[in-house]
Amino acid sequence: MKVLAIISVGYEAGGAEIMLVKVNQHLSDKGYTIKTLSSDLGADKAHFNEYTFKNVSFSGPMKPFFFLFNPSSFFVLKRLLKEYQPDLIHLHVMHEITPSVLFLLQKYPTVMTLHGAETFLSKLVLWNLKSENFKHHMYDKKDLNMAGKFTYLYFNSIQKFIYNIALKNVDIFIAPSNYMQNIAKTDVSPIIYLPNFIELRQFHELTNNYNLLFVGRLEKIKGVEFLIQALTFIIKVFPQTTLTIIGDGRNKNDLFNLTKKLQLEKYIQFRGRVEHKDLDAYYEKASIAVLPSISVEAFGLVILEAMSAGRPVIGTNVGGIPEIIDDGVNGYLLEPQNPEQMAEKVIKLFSDEKLLKEMGANARQKAEEFSVERYIVNLEKIYEGVIRKYKSEE
Repeated sequence: MKVLAIISVGYEAGGAEIMLVKVNQHLSDKGYTIKTLSSDLGADKAHFNEYTFKNVSFSGPMKPFFFLFNPSSFFVLKRLLKEYQPDLIHLHVMHEITPSVLFLLQKYPTVMTLHGAETFLSKLVLWNLKSENFKHHMYDKKDLNMAGKFTYLYFNSIQKFIYNIALKNVDIFIAPSNYMQNIAKTDVSPIIYLPNFIELRQFHELTNNYNLLFVGRLEKIKGVEFLIQALTFIIKVFPQTTLTIIGDGRNKNDLFNLTKKLQLEKYIQFRGRVEHKDLDAYYEKASIAVLPSISVEAFGLVILEAMSAGRPVIGTNVGGIPEIIDDGVNGYLLEPQNPEQMAEKVIKLFSDEKLLKEMGANARQKAEEFSVERYIVNLEKIYEGVIRKYKSEE
């Protein structure tokens, strides 16, 4: 079977891209021919895609139009469909692709995985807006400024209208969590639940190094500022605590400034972007991984990454996170934007090394439930079902 995967970004920027690379590897090992089309964003990064289109970098009054119709993605895909002649299309993050390409897929078996807050999901539109779209409070619809109101209206009406028509060419949608399935089912159908997988990392016996670890994009929605604020409470009890932050993003400078303002420079290490394959050393050093997201996490792949290394995870009770973290068993769940509660849970684990190690062992067991083999078998069934539908209609 020849599969064409399409995704906004062609380097390992986050969980969606990491998942895609792993899936492609396993399908290729099973005899599939896989090609990937993505934008040219991240020109300085190592790309995994074979085909490239130009990103939506347009500015000026025509910018809204180009977020409906990216001419590069449209015409590159049109040519590619003719040349490559795929048996099936698998769509991923849509932002740079834009809805226009969906009109090219009417005659092709098409699957789409919902990795997060796409603009065509009514209940998640707000999470696509930037910090400059709000007056003071992020992701509060009542606090939108004029530009934010226009952007929200554009996504939720004009672009949504196009998507409502175009998405009819997608045969089935995949949700990586029950949360995503429930929140998306009013906008897209049919939609099925298929949890993401984890390729188990090397298990490291847990030694309390008093090191906290964050891995992810440095964006407002990840809530790293609240983890930094929590550190001010933790070091009062355990002054030997350190925090390692891995990732890059638009919020990086703000986090640098917050660290300096709180005089935490000697406690926090910003490591920037680290290759996915090189994370083992950081998981080994860590005592606890923290995911302080304030937004909807479709799944939270980094949670399972840390758990597979034998590290308990403290995460916020949002999106699909509570489907992975069993509160009090392999980590703790807490309310978003609550540094005091975050600090309380860290201090509790640092104060009881037996409990810390027990949770680490439980975390590894949890990660083992999400096997790649099971995922690939179920994905193949989805592919075969969509293709069978087309053959029966011929």
